Amino acid sequence: MSVNPFMMLAAVAADWTRLGQLLDPGAHRALRALLAEVRTALRTYDQGPPAAAGRSAADRAVRAVLDALPPGEAVRIRGDSGTERFAGTSPSAVHDGYDAMDLCLLVIDGNPMVGPLLGPVRKRLLRTPALSPRETGPTDPRLIVLTRENGERQLPAFQFEAGTMPWAVVLEVADVLRAGQDPWGVADWWLSANTWTGTAPAGLLGQGRDPELLGAASALTVANGEG
Repeated sequence: MSVNPFMMLAAVAADWTRLGQLLDPGAHRALRALLAEVRTALRTYDQGPPAAAGRSAADRAVRAVLDALPPGEAVRIRGDSGTERFAGTSPSAVHDGYDAMDLCLLVIDGNPMVGPLLGPVRKRLLRTPALSPRETGPTDPRLIVLTRENGERQLPAFQFEAGTMPWAVVLEVADVLRAGQDPWGVADWWLSANTWTGTAPAGLLGQGRDPELLGAASALTVANGEG
């Protein structure tokens, strides 16, 4: 039975929090380069099956992971690959809610918004109006920057008061919630319903409710034990 390398990469993504710690820096660099090739193939999948080069890169990425893992872990993954759930050829195959693109996001971008729980949140946030770095030019480093599946970066548009001028309170909240460390979580805070404000905080920008927005952000840090 032929093993689907994209499915095996999905299986690695599903256990990446643990497996990633077992790879040395050199293995991480090698895997990152191979996954960049895989990502290129996956980006064009909706236009037709990936070229043979895409599957070759996936095969090599799987081999790189297996060779770099401790023998017992490699044996476990190879053993799992003998089951029918690893069969097939589809690049969009899913393992426990993860796919090969999830591993690309984890390894290349350090993006934790993957899998069955956080993946839908990532897709929702990326669908909101946004500006590209090309449109904004140099910006305040406190602004939220999100990375798309193809590696392109975008800045949620709600952050800007006029043109490319950010709302002052957005920058203040970014300091409170540490947006640089968790841009996805802070973007979700701005764009999701909030019990403190009664609505998505982004909808209150420009409404004279900046103190309330700061209070809601501060309350969150206290609730999380950060205050």
